[in-house]
Amino acid sequence: MEQIRTGTDTDHRGLFENPTAAFRPSAYWFWHSIPTEEVCHAQLSDFKLKGIGTILIQARLAMPRDDYLSPAYLEAYRTAAGIAARLGLKLGIYDDYNWISGHAGGRTVAGRDELRERHLFWSSSEKAQGEISGIHPPFTRTMGADIVEWQYEGSVFEWCEWTVEAALLHSSAAIGSLDEVIDVTARTSIVDSDHAACAYAFDGTIEDGQMLTVFVSARSTTSRLINYLLPEAAEQFVAVGLDPLIDVLGDLVPDPVSFVFYDQPAAGFYKWDQISGSLGNSLLFAPSLIDAVASGTGEPFAKSLLALLRDVGPTTLQLRAGFYAAYSGLMNEAFSGTLRRWAESKGIELTGHEILPHISAWSLNGGFTSIDPRVALAVDFFGIDAYRHQTAVDSNNFVAQLAPKIGDSVARSNGRSRCVVETYASAERTPVRAAGQWELTLETMRAQAIRLYCLGTRQFLWHGVYQTDGRDHDPTPFANPRFDFGPGINFEPWWSYHDLFAQETARISAFIEPATPRAPVAILYPLQTAYAEGPRHSHATHIGAWCEGLLAKRCDFMFVSEADLIKARIDGGRMLVSGLAFDAVILPSASVLQAAETVQALNAFSAAGGMVVSSGDRLSTVRDAAVHSDAIVSKHIDRMPGGSDIEALLEALPSFGPVIAGRSGEFPWQWVGQDADGWWRIVLFNDGETPMVSEITFGDGFDCEIWSAATGTTERMAAFNRLTVTLEPQEVRCLRLRQTTDRVVGEGYLTTQPPLDRARSVSLVEGWTFAPEGSASFAPISVESGWETQGFAEFSGTGIYRLALEIGDEAEWFLELPDVATVVAARLDGRQVDRLGWRPYRFSLGRLQPGIHSLELRVANTAANRYYADTPYVGDTVDKSGLSAAPKLIPLIH
Repeated sequence: MEQIRTGTDTDHRGLFENPTAAFRPSAYWFWHSIPTEEVCHAQLSDFKLKGIGTILIQARLAMPRDDYLSPAYLEAYRTAAGIAARLGLKLGIYDDYNWISGHAGGRTVAGRDELRERHLFWSSSEKAQGEISGIHPPFTRTMGADIVEWQYEGSVFEWCEWTVEAALLHSSAAIGSLDEVIDVTARTSIVDSDHAACAYAFDGTIEDGQMLTVFVSARSTTSRLINYLLPEAAEQFVAVGLDPLIDVLGDLVPDPVSFVFYDQPAAGFYKWDQISGSLGNSLLFAPSLIDAVASGTGEPFAKSLLALLRDVGPTTLQLRAGFYAAYSGLMNEAFSGTLRRWAESKGIELTGHEILPHISAWSLNGGFTSIDPRVALAVDFFGIDAYRHQTAVDSNNFVAQLAPKIGDSVARSNGRSRCVVETYASAERTPVRAAGQWELTLETMRAQAIRLYCLGTRQFLWHGVYQTDGRDHDPTPFANPRFDFGPGINFEPWWSYHDLFAQETARISAFIEPATPRAPVAILYPLQTAYAEGPRHSHATHIGAWCEGLLAKRCDFMFVSEADLIKARIDGGRMLVSGLAFDAVILPSASVLQAAETVQALNAFSAAGGMVVSSGDRLSTVRDAAVHSDAIVSKHIDRMPGGSDIEALLEALPSFGPVIAGRSGEFPWQWVGQDADGWWRIVLFNDGETPMVSEITFGDGFDCEIWSAATGTTERMAAFNRLTVTLEPQEVRCLRLRQTTDRVVGEGYLTTQPPLDRARSVSLVEGWTFAPEGSASFAPISVESGWETQGFAEFSGTGIYRLALEIGDEAEWFLELPDVATVVAARLDGRQVDRLGWRPYRFSLGRLQPGIHSLELRVANTAANRYYADTPYVGDTVDKSGLSAAPKLIPLIH
């Protein structure tokens, strides 16, 4: 995107001061009905004012499906895009109704039944007859009746065209090789079927000690989801779902509408009564899969299928890896390839994200644990990303997690960098995940955004801003917009402070953009192991342990593919690939590799002095060759890596660039990278509750610049041989360093804490009055407990605190608020002093004369107490609101 490429020019300071839309927060704009022109103008103007740079219109379940892509919908879409253009907002096409790209609100399969999802089911028994029955999508069904109705016509799961695709006779005990397996597909047939089940029969005899495994395909008659193995399904999706949008947008493409965004393309994750074996869900099926698998495995399709379920001898892991590689490649090309070619034909870019089984976790499959990701676009992240023009990933809730690191890694492998991170909130106080987190605070979301930037994010994508806040007294998830993965952040009482978040975080992203990250450790993404061993294998948890362990010590890392290792250049004991330099490569319980060249590359790196560390399972199989060598490993850890293993690795790594040391056991979040001109960029962030102190050294001395993300200004400091940086809770610092031989001034100190005379502090406990905004009835209130405990339990909004403030001595005074829920603006004598959205809540009141001054604090809480009231989602307690500790008045030390 041009708006991103702007970040690579020489005007880094200008980009930092005024970041382009590529670095500003973006958001899904949830349409719950077709909006009027007035609504479009009012909301888009508001989004622009609050600092959002890019909007993606998304029709949600509350909108009647028939309205989606109707003439009225398309007219409103064009109107909204035109308004956005005039406001200077960027737009992206969110490509479907609700989510799960490809169905176009059901239009893709309307009149084209052959495009509906078709799956392979199987049954193993010692009998010549059997059945496939009880098919259901548990992942979908757990989300409720409205989701089922959206995905399935009539809310029923029905099937047709039952076909035996493979039938195999084999030992009921161990299988020594595929030669022992007998293909009896031609002798097995469907003998009875209806919309819910089928019966099959084999016309031969099953001997003692034998078992029959039958694979049956069936096409859904009711699912609106498509068969992602069929390019014609993607072509029809384009014709009925995307072309109408492009056509109506006309000259608004490619500016401001410059990209299309897909979201979690995935067919149903079905289970059934007879499911067994190593594969946890049904497989999509199309006739093209037969030849693709035979070519990828070198074995007949039917026998390769059996290897997915059980051990078939020494080639089992190779067969599985080859099968899933063929399956994924076919799906990638059929769906993603079709979308990319269409996007390029329209002059726009393709982005979006696949299913991420690691959502909200560090373990590779620690998120969606109920699915087997091998049946979806959900394992070959490097291959999937090769079809995108820009990388996007998914992130759940407000904790550090794997997704952005994977996103940045695959982007760099494919010649780009960094990623968009869609962030959504699922409820934590209730099992109904869609009820969201209306208790979200601005401080929480800001902290998450900064962590995401440190992990490889360029742009924060909100899920989302809402057209409406839904209906009272209706706890229905999804259908009531209020509980469709809330919060709709523009209906939060703190929304008017969002511009503070947007401006600061955009500058942090723009500050990071020109530099190459210092990531001395490469973690091999064990794709072939993931294919062959499945999601419950130890590679998943070993990845999580390495990631968390390295980050705890603030050592950055990237994931690399086998292709990256093969093409890497080795120089001075370092591995150079994708613009990065690695001193160590980690193999996280990687039991299967694809290429002998990977082994050769790792051996060459090790021989040149690089470190190759493995943990868990050792390499046992290389798909394309009968080779195996322990020599590639410098060190093997036969268990889950722990803190001592991380420390041993880091001690062995050479030092490169600035050194950041903590004075305590806790370290601030950090990002370190180097500009092309040799300057280093450092981001430090304290997401804790107490101050943190770090010491920076760099050779014998270094120049230092401070880049203020809050103001966009830059300041050149003196040269130091040591810089001590004190970070208050929630404080972030952007620094630029360059080693120097000039005379230095010794040690420097960097802090935002003013020198306050705390011995003379005054606790402002008494005399406060309070009223909700809009009310003229002020009444006394305690500032030592929140307003939710003082008669306003269900009030969400802005509460106004007032105090006649008596100043005894002329001085420079500061006001500190020890506990605020959640944002606050201070006014003194009718003049706004400042507004703050996160800690530290400290206001500089200026030099005050003795006498009585009027102090007003306008505090906004979250929407939780209002929106969760009288619903099953309220929880055991109400959310804190307002002031819950007495403000302090503190003079500056003279």
